[in-house]
Amino acid sequence: MSLQYSVHAGPFEAGFVEALGKLGAAVFGAPKDDLAWRLAHMPMASVVCASEAGDLVGFKAGYATGRTRYYSWLGGVRADFRRRGIAGELLRHQHAWLYERGFIAVETATNRDNLAMTQANLRHGFAVCGLKHKSDRVQILFSKELR
Repeated sequence: MSLQYSVHAGPFEAGFVEALGKLGAAVFGAPKDDLAWRLAHMPMASVVCASEAGDLVGFKAGYATGRTRYYSWLGGVRADFRRRGIAGELLRHQHAWLYERGFIAVETATNRDNLAMTQANLRHGFAVCGLKHKSDRVQILFSKELR
């Protein structure tokens, strides 16, 4: 079976948000309580999806933080589909979609201890641009100019 990639922009159907929430819970071990809220309320929210035979196996979600800046907020790939380049392909699709809509920069963040995501961001052209201290963790901030 081959993977299919698609980009979805709001407003989002309830069934889509529910499927995304289930995948997010499987990937992260707990539901992301604010996923549905962000998709409904953040400007220019979008989700790039990877699916096989109609089943969602990976996603990358984000939203605009300015007229030409975008925050790539949350993404993941189902455990049995990892190590196949899906995360990188989701990034490529997201960045192409953003560029076509006039965005010039994309930003993201990852927890300091998430080495795999840090490496993926660097491999895909992101540069470290700072740190964000939260009450229980430190996040590395990344930025990339879209071309």
